[in-house]
Amino acid sequence: MQASFKLITAATHKSKFLLLDEPTSGLDVIAREEILDFIRTYMIENEDCSVIISSHIAGDLEGICDDIYLIENGRIIMHEETDRLLSDYGVLKIKEEEFDKVDKRFVMRCKKENFGYKMLTNERQYYIENYPKMVIERANIDELITIMDKGEIL
Repeated sequence: MQASFKLITAATHKSKFLLLDEPTSGLDVIAREEILDFIRTYMIENEDCSVIISSHIAGDLEGICDDIYLIENGRIIMHEETDRLLSDYGVLKIKEEEFDKVDKRFVMRCKKENFGYKMLTNERQYYIENYPKMVIERANIDELITIMDKGEIL
């Protein structure tokens, strides 16, 4: 209720800038969706406003944000348009014995797993075309955060 009240208060003042820190934290699914719908509507009705959302709930970000920033120790380690992230980024899953055979020019980070490696790329299509037998998944924000946080730069 407190989160809803703060958003409604900001909206009645037609704020040009909203800084929302975990606006859906601790809410059930219905309340979360109501808050996100409210934010979407506010953004549509107030096109000249800016909204910055800090959240650990990736699903909230995918459906509402134009850009995603990953910040680590106060530094921006990645900035990407959400649409490009969801369309062009991918997670490559390869066995350990295949690791040395893969072109890593477009690999951003690599994370060791039990089966081999997960590698984050911003050029998913390149690997689809050149490695037809490789397991290549679309990246989502949760996966991206995990690999960027726990993975190594090659």
